Amino acid sequence: MFKRNKEQVYSIKEFMSGNKSLTVEVEKNGFEFKEEVRESLGVLGALSVIPLTTKQFFSSTPVFAAENAIPVVAPTDVMYDKMLHAFDPLITMIQALSYPVAMVVCLGGAIMVMIGRDKGWDMMQGAGLGYVLVQILPLVLNILVDAMKAV
Repeated sequence: MFKRNKEQVYSIKEFMSGNKSLTVEVEKNGFEFKEEVRESLGVLGALSVIPLTTKQFFSSTPVFAAENAIPVVAPTDVMYDKMLHAFDPLITMIQALSYPVAMVVCLGGAIMVMIGRDKGWDMMQGAGLGYVLVQILPLVLNILVDAMKAV
C-alpha cells in the first residue's frame, strides 16, 4: 500500500556521482492471485464466519449474574498491611544496590577530578545525594502512608 511501484536502478558509478538524471526505472510487477484462488479465498472467508454466528444458538447454559455473585469485603487492616509490605523485598534490594553504584560513581568522579575535569565534583555530589535519597525515601513514604491512614 505504501510501497513505490517503480524501482530505480543505478550502477555504482552513477550512484557515487550523485547525478540523479541518469536513472533507469524498472516496473515492478506485484503478486496477483489467479481467479480460482481468489474465488476459493472468498468462499473460505465466508465459511470461517459461520461458527462465530451459530455458537450463540447452540449454547444451552443460561447466564444469571445473581447465582455466581462474589461477596465483596471491605479492606481490613490485615489486607492493608499485606499491600503495604508487598514491595519490601524490592525496596531492600534497591537499597542494597545503591551503595555499590554510588561508590563506583564517586570513584569515577574522583578520577575525573584528578585529571582536571570539574564534572567529577558534580558526579560525586549526585552520587551522594542519590544514595541518601534512596535510603531515606521508603521512610518518608511510610510516614505519608500512615498520615493518610489517619485521615
